[in-house]
Amino acid sequence: MYSADSQGYNHPVSTHCRNGSKRTGIAAALLLAALAAALLASCATSSGSTLGRVTVTEGSSPPPEKPPTEVPTSKVGLEVISDPDRAEVWVDGNYEGLTPFIVTDIAQGWHRLELRKSGYRDVSTWLQYTSDYMLYQTSLARITGFLQLDVSPSDSVVTVGSSTVSPGLEELPVGTYPVLVRAFGYADHEEKVTVSERAVTSLSVTLAPTPFEVTSLSLARGQVNPDSPGLLGIVEAHFSVSGPGEGQVVVYDQQARPVFTRPLSTFTTWDHTFRWQVQDDAGDKLPDGEYRLVISGQGPDGASSQREAVAKVDRTLKVAPRSVWSGSSGLLYAPVAEVLPPDDFQASVLGAAYSSGGLFRAPVSLGIRAGIGNRMEIDASGAIIPSSVAVPFALSAALRWNFHSPTGEYGLEAAVEAKAAFQYDSTPTGGNVLLTDTFTNFTGLGVALPLQVVLGPVSLLGSLGVIGSLWSPYGSTTPGAVAWAYLRTGVMADFGTVTAGVSATVRTQPFTSGMLGIGSSVPFQLGGEAHWLVPDTRILVSGIIAGEFDSSTSYYFMGGGGLGFLY
Repeated sequence: MYSADSQGYNHPVSTHCRNGSKRTGIAAALLLAALAAALLASCATSSGSTLGRVTVTEGSSPPPEKPPTEVPTSKVGLEVISDPDRAEVWVDGNYEGLTPFIVTDIAQGWHRLELRKSGYRDVSTWLQYTSDYMLYQTSLARITGFLQLDVSPSDSVVTVGSSTVSPGLEELPVGTYPVLVRAFGYADHEEKVTVSERAVTSLSVTLAPTPFEVTSLSLARGQVNPDSPGLLGIVEAHFSVSGPGEGQVVVYDQQARPVFTRPLSTFTTWDHTFRWQVQDDAGDKLPDGEYRLVISGQGPDGASSQREAVAKVDRTLKVAPRSVWSGSSGLLYAPVAEVLPPDDFQASVLGAAYSSGGLFRAPVSLGIRAGIGNRMEIDASGAIIPSSVAVPFALSAALRWNFHSPTGEYGLEAAVEAKAAFQYDSTPTGGNVLLTDTFTNFTGLGVALPLQVVLGPVSLLGSLGVIGSLWSPYGSTTPGAVAWAYLRTGVMADFGTVTAGVSATVRTQPFTSGMLGIGSSVPFQLGGEAHWLVPDTRILVSGIIAGEFDSSTSYYFMGGGGLGFLY
């Protein structure tokens, strides 16, 4: 089965669509449930003193004493405003500054005011300054000329500077402009023209026909896993041609045998896209390996041309949405051991909020993850926590190396991860270091061992990490070397279009309190999430719930969601 794009090309329709209604139903149900839960959680959901402890830590110190409020004084002098601004202000032949500007050292009486700006007509006037304050406001007139354009063929696309203009007479600001004239099937023409004040500059261009050529071919992603959802599992080729013609695409396997052939619609413009579902001519799936994709074409004059590119098919690649809430990709509070393939990346924003009794907190995190090759991924995050007491922010970067992956759909995946994080408190509390731990991504240097037990679409996550810092969560504001452990766990279900999971982080007390420092009350975070990859796009829609606990009777929940992009 094949579909046509906006340019008339026939593209194979993904076999995911044949039984997509069931998966779409599951995806919609999970996403709606997650968003509904997040909405409920965003209401007042708390118990005990956990929320109070958080807000007290972030804002308990009295604000710095404000200086006495100064009563604004009236303006004094000659205020000059122009449209556009940044015009030179000259008073009595002396340069004063750029608009908007107030000339303060001006005596009462008559003065000569001039405004000068390159490309605009000067403004010169006499004015009488008779009081403590005077406003002069004016619009500057642009200096223009004319460009007479005559082009053949008449439907050519003409770009002057950064603007597209139509053939004929065009009024333009004075200056020198690069001109590009293009028409499909003709060679481009480029030159520079100068438009002078109150003059007509003529430009006549007749384009020369060009032989047919496939001028470029590139793949959106050099390697794909065809089992990935939507556009992530498709070989997407972008190519350009110089003029009208007919063409075809042929895909060859590693033995140079053609496995897929498809004619392309008549070329009517320069740029085109073709998508291949990694299937043969019969619609059957093809095995992993390298495939050579050849785009060829022939023009009306018989000239022919072709370009080729190599795509790698690898079903072990994992390209799926993951949270970067805690500074490393995975679930909200538990990292995965997998890594993105080289050149793949994800950017997403997640936010949650809580409001009750005059208290308000809304942590928001921007996370970026990218595959950098050699089974490595780098993650970076920036976050802020607007609240009723402060607006702290956090920055972190993590590097993960996957040293073991299962060969099939079941097995153990393992990695080593190093991370650096810094949190800043906008209040005087904590010596400018944020002492709360909303993202379980506290200031310091850490190393962790993420493990992932893969059971088909379900993965069990676990991670043991140790962090060293000069501060500890909710600890002393006096710097001092300290270390503790993060124990992270989660369950993740990846259905392709929809990914969902629950995760938790337990933070031990500093090691100085004991090897693990686990007492009767262990602080921990708990979160739930769902991510939906919108069909036929690379856009992610997310719903999340996040909570912080001191005990079964002392906790608070936040709810929210976010948007992202996976490529």
